[in-house]
Amino acid sequence: MIEVPRHAIDARSIREVDAGSVAPIVNRSRMPARPDGPNFSRSMDGAVLARMLITDPSALRSRTWFFAHSTEQTITRRFRASGIEYGFDRHDKVSGWRAAFWWALIARDFDALGELSEYPVDRLREFGAGAFDDFHYEWVRLLQAAWRFGPKTVYQSTRALDTTTRLGADHVTALLTRPAIDLFAHLSDGDSEGFDRQLTQALHLHRTFFDTPTWSHDPEAVLSLPLLALTCWARDLGYRTPIQSPYLPPGFIDRPDWFHSQELADELSLLESARARVTG
Repeated sequence: MIEVPRHAIDARSIREVDAGSVAPIVNRSRMPARPDGPNFSRSMDGAVLARMLITDPSALRSRTWFFAHSTEQTITRRFRASGIEYGFDRHDKVSGWRAAFWWALIARDFDALGELSEYPVDRLREFGAGAFDDFHYEWVRLLQAAWRFGPKTVYQSTRALDTTTRLGADHVTALLTRPAIDLFAHLSDGDSEGFDRQLTQALHLHRTFFDTPTWSHDPEAVLSLPLLALTCWARDLGYRTPIQSPYLPPGFIDRPDWFHSQELADELSLLESARARVTG
């Protein structure tokens, strides 16, 4: 068993770093997209989830699942029919679409995955305002095709994807973006041993990026969304990855039914009952 520990994080100090964020929270003032920043997609429940994962790093509690469910619903709906109709998607751009795709994979939300795989990439480019390198849009096309036709159909194109940045995003590309692409290449090739090696390396790079004064307490530092999503996809394809890390909460990996579980249904029911008491 290979273990990759998480860098030190104080749950009380978790805060969103606006620098490089396209959409800190929907309907709140937004920082402009920066090529040298991760440009995360945000949600208020996502910040709460990050705090929950400090005390529940395995993500085995139903309350943790509740906030993960809410985060998934908030982010994926921006790129589904209603989100497009009301223009919510224009705020998150290409990085937001990827976050939605990752969350849909983690939740095994097949309805959302179907809609996301049909989302027009040209619309992402239109809203990108030149803040992203072209390879980000090709990366979306590859993920869409992989979901629609199977990962093996895009193996060669994934390996050949040129992630040279022309916008000064070398650091984030090298430590976060390229490692996820390389991990997906091993998944699409059916190379489970290569997947495990690359996942270990990618987790260490994730830690390197976030273990800094600027980023160490950002909510996105608590787990690696793309690496977790790709690990969930790999597990559903039969991989048995022998890697443990708080960056990859096993409750989302080993319980593929968490999003549709009775435990989560009970939490949602409790919330509805509480709301009814308040409004009644």
